[in-house]
Amino acid sequence: MSYTLRALLFIGGIVTAAWILLRIRRSKVKVEDAVFWFCLAVLLLVLGTFTDISFWLSEMLGIQSPANCVFLLIIALLIEKIFTLSIKLSQLEDKMEVLTAEVALRTKDLSAKIARVDDKDTHADGDSIGPV
Repeated sequence: MSYTLRALLFIGGIVTAAWILLRIRRSKVKVEDAVFWFCLAVLLLVLGTFTDISFWLSEMLGIQSPANCVFLLIIALLIEKIFTLSIKLSQLEDKMEVLTAEVALRTKDLSAKIARVDDKDTHADGDSIGPV
């Protein structure tokens, strides 16, 4: 694996870890979501520092180049993250539909109650004879 790739992996790991820690401090990201990115940063640091791991892994998987193995690993992890986010998005869309229907029903019910109160006030004012 070239020194350029090793340096990029190491720098990428440090930048990713620092960025995630900064986002956690500013409460911009949930800790549960940050765990994935922090683990990815650690993986980048480990692969950039200990190149024997990528050589061993590429040999075990039958991949010709350790760099290709690193790229394949990173792409697979990112695809997994996208799939997880897609599931969360689908769940949130379902919850949004339920909440929208509930708000519509409550608004309709509240409007009906207001109309009944207005009708009672109108009939009560019309039936009164007035002061004697």
